[in-house]
Amino acid sequence: MVARASATDKFFENCGGPLASATAIEERLRLILEVRPGERALLPSFGCRVHELPAIETEHERRLAEVLIEEALHDWAPWAGVRRVLLLSVEQEQIILRLTGRFSGMEISFQRSAERDTVEGR
Repeated sequence: MVARASATDKFFENCGGPLASATAIEERLRLILEVRPGERALLPSFGCRVHELPAIETEHERRLAEVLIEEALHDWAPWAGVRRVLLLSVEQEQIILRLTGRFSGMEISFQRSAERDTVEGR
């Protein structure tokens, strides 16, 4: 969504530029993925809804997790040009995935959070 992305444009300014390092890009994408929607008071819709899944064990849950991750990256990091997310592994609460699109082949890992307090008290 353009409205969502514009709210974070200042923070992510220059992320997709030719001088952005792979490490900087990974850190910014990881920030989006590790935040549960509702955790940020000033931007309650920011984050990734993968944290709402009770588990990621079955093939259906893995596909759903991929869709939720793609959705978050499309909404909050349109500059990344992510076309597809492939879940490589889920161990404990650590998720490892591969992105295809502008930064094809980039692998990112992030921690899926247990229940945490959110602005709405969920």
